Amino acid sequence: MRMLKLMGMLLAVLALLSARAVAMERFDIVTTQELKQMLALRASGQADFLLVNALDELIFNDSAIPGSINVPWCRAEQTVGRLGENKSRLIVTY
Repeated sequence: MRMLKLMGMLLAVLALLSARAVAMERFDIVTTQELKQMLALRASGQADFLLVNALDELIFNDSAIPGSINVPWCRAEQTVGRLGENKSRLIVTY
């Protein structure tokens, strides 16, 4: 029984790593330093992008990056309207 549980946990970890690898191939990763530069450019009117916090609302209320909006992943269908109408606007999600 214990061995089955360990195997199940291992498979779950492998699935997560696999999903992360696929996401990394499909999307650009923004570093903290790059985001700081992007936020400075946005503040000066030189850049336009939407910063989306996809975490739970409690976490958003406690520690969101200023200027971000909250679209919790678990409620994306209900809150996707917060993204606006501009379909070509860059969206940075964390």
